[in-house]
Formats: sequence, C-alpha cells, structure tokens
Amino acid sequence: MHPDLDYIKAEVIWAVREEMALCVEDFLARRTRALFLNAQASMEMDPAVARLMAQELGFDQNWEEQQVRLYQENARGYLLE
Repeated sequence: MHPDLDYIKAEVIWAVREEMALCVEDFLARRTRALFLNAQASMEMDPAVARLMAQELGFDQNWEEQQVRLYQENARGYLLE
C-alpha cells in the first residue's frame, strides 16, 4: 500500500473482518502502528485504507471522506519537521 511500509490490502480486510477494526485510525495506529513508524506514509495510505474499510463495513463515500479528514488531522501531530 506504500513503498515505505510493508502493509498490504489484505491486512485491512483481515482487521475489519477478524479483529473488529472500525475506523482508519484503529487500523493505521493500533493494528499496524504505521502512524508511529512513518506518519507521512500512513497519511498517504489513509485514502486507500478508508476505501477498503468502507467497502467491508458497508459505509458510503461520506464516511470515507470523514475518516480521511479525521485521520489527516490527527496524524499531522506526528509528523517530524
């Protein structure tokens, strides 16, 4: 999903189906710790993760957009300047 992080789409689907992940932050911060390993890369993965999770959870594009916005706001605080 990003060349700097070794996560694949199947991990998002697994987290939703088997681990009850319900939001993008849950996956990128808690399940994979991508936020803490590389905040910028996780922010770039965010839209793809939101899209996959929305498909799995049956949510619409509004949910995706909200998840992307919320994650981006939170992740900015983890960027190294």
